[in-house]
Amino acid sequence: MKITRSTIMTAVLAAAILGLGGCASQKEPAEQALASLEKTLEGSSDQLQKYVPESYQQISGKVAALRESLAREDYRAVVSDAPALADELRRAVADSAIKHAQARVAMEAEWTDLVKTMPALVAAVDKKIAAQAGRPPKGMDRDAYKALLATYDAARASWGKISESVDAANFDATVMAAREAKTAITGVMDSLGIKAS
Repeated sequence: MKITRSTIMTAVLAAAILGLGGCASQKEPAEQALASLEKTLEGSSDQLQKYVPESYQQISGKVAALRESLAREDYRAVVSDAPALADELRRAVADSAIKHAQARVAMEAEWTDLVKTMPALVAAVDKKIAAQAGRPPKGMDRDAYKALLATYDAARASWGKISESVDAANFDATVMAAREAKTAITGVMDSLGIKAS
């Protein structure tokens, strides 16, 4: 069989068309795979950044690389790499959920402790301030004592507000605010020479 120039050109053209068709057929799956990854990453980003920040950074970098592959029309690379990255992202989301649950348990334990201990701390400081009858303790000038009382009043008011209306929707923030109030009050106790019982 004689192979002519036109036969070769036809074969090359057919191969090119088939190649383009193959690329085009992978375009939609590539776009869908990347869109799915980006949606999951965006929806979980706050929790991932808070509880598994290293995994979040690695996965974000890999998603960005896939986005670049898609922009270069390297659909095969996107379709090939997306499933493994989706598995990695699923594992990271699961790990972050476990760490979030563990942090919540720790926060609840801390809150229980705060509820038990804070009233006694407040009562001890109130008793000491009443005993001072407006006079600063020995070794403290009047301005420093006024500033200390202002710090205590703010922390006491903050604790009172927190303890009366615990915000379940923002429980972490509530516990952190209570922790700050306790830190301020124990600092006042140290300044006034009050021993925590």
